[in-house]
Amino acid sequence: MKIGENFVRENLTFTYLDPFHNFEKKETHLEVRKDPITETISRVLPYRFRIYERPSVEDYLKKSPPEKCPFCLPQRDLLTPRFPVEINPEGQFRKGEAVCFPNAFPHSHYNTVVVLGNTHYLGLEEMKAGLLMDGLQVCLDYMRRMFQINPNLQYASINWNYMPPAGGGLLHPHLQTVMGEGPTVFMGKLLSKSREYRMTTGRDLWVDYLAWEKEKKERYVGRGEGAEWLTAFAPRGMAGEVVCILPEKLSLTSLADADLASLSKDLLRVFKYLNSINLVSFNLALFGTMVEEPLFPVQGRIIPRYLIRPLDTSDVNYFEKLHGEVICPFVPEDMAEGLKTFFHDL
Repeated sequence: MKIGENFVRENLTFTYLDPFHNFEKKETHLEVRKDPITETISRVLPYRFRIYERPSVEDYLKKSPPEKCPFCLPQRDLLTPRFPVEINPEGQFRKGEAVCFPNAFPHSHYNTVVVLGNTHYLGLEEMKAGLLMDGLQVCLDYMRRMFQINPNLQYASINWNYMPPAGGGLLHPHLQTVMGEGPTVFMGKLLSKSREYRMTTGRDLWVDYLAWEKEKKERYVGRGEGAEWLTAFAPRGMAGEVVCILPEKLSLTSLADADLASLSKDLLRVFKYLNSINLVSFNLALFGTMVEEPLFPVQGRIIPRYLIRPLDTSDVNYFEKLHGEVICPFVPEDMAEGLKTFFHDL
């Protein structure tokens, strides 16, 4: 069985009388795509989508000035939680300007916040690889410590809601970590598919998937500083989905400083691309296990987010929330071509 045979495309045609052309009959085409790995169904609209207006950061800054931000100094030292002494005697994990502390509004039993630096707002064009690396490193420092305390915490992720359209409650850039004795739903699905593929084919799902994408040359962007980059066949976001896989890294604990430095540089390339097309908000997750999992390499997903003008409507609608399917006017193959220009020098 070839892996590509299970990636399904169904072409649909919608017919209507066009009021802009004397009500002549017009046909519009779209694709329904089904990804067998993520089990995502996306309705891809193959016409070029344009974001006409760049969001105004000034509006956000007026609502959230630095003097009211709990992540800015000096408020941060007074308003953010600390770890118990048995986890960290200093109450926080620090690396450079990155600071990790417990989430005051936790989403899970092991949930932290990692503040990225002392600057209240950083645009995508202002991000620095060193700061991203420090943030990733301090996440791993916390995870390694918790795994040392409780070896049952075998599943973990590093997450980022960047800016309000992505659910970011504060402008100050910050990551979040999640750990658990079991995986989250999406990570569990990927793990299950990995094991199922090995049982039915005797092969490695991610090796075959990457080989297929490289052969197709439609969504594969390239190998960056340390990861393989591509766009998702059936995106889980209305503005597409960027995928990275670190095929040689089989646990989060195996990530060395050099790996984090490379990944940070790669992320800057993605951010520059998104910024160039006025996508200035995103959700990011980096998934992995704490012990080596031969069938599941460390991997990440980035889903750009935006508000639809002129009413600032959410990009999440009934198809996604209530039907479990995604409307995506960003064609994955076009997105991959755009990303390639930011990886061309590798």
